[in-house]
Amino acid sequence: MGFRFLDHTADIQVECWGENLAEAFSQCALSLMTVITPDLSKINPRSEKEVRITSEDKESLLFDFLSEFLYIFDVEGLIFNDIWVVYINRTQLGYDMKAILKGERFNDKKHEIGTEVKAITYSFMEINENTEKTKLKVVFDI
Repeated sequence: MGFRFLDHTADIQVECWGENLAEAFSQCALSLMTVITPDLSKINPRSEKEVRITSEDKESLLFDFLSEFLYIFDVEGLIFNDIWVVYINRTQLGYDMKAILKGERFNDKKHEIGTEVKAITYSFMEINENTEKTKLKVVFDI
């Protein structure tokens, strides 16, 4: 499991991977948190939050999942360093997922201020699944 940042002219592009879609989604969320506050080891996972998302396809599910982190950060001031996607299921209407997030309230005296992410984009989004590994690419609008 992991992620790496790719070269992009104006925004931040990341490639994430895991053994399956759930692990790759978790890594993608961790990459987003790393942009917001670069040193995730400073986050004390004392607060737990459950997130459930339903979308029509995998790309929309990834978009909505990552957008939820931006919403939680903007509204509640929470950042996370322990992100576990419990499941991603295909349904008759698309996909649904559940994730458990552990973290704490952002404190600029404790946590490093990273780059402000305005939005998640669909541009250059890729989801590639095979039996050995799942890879995702996504761009964060800064």
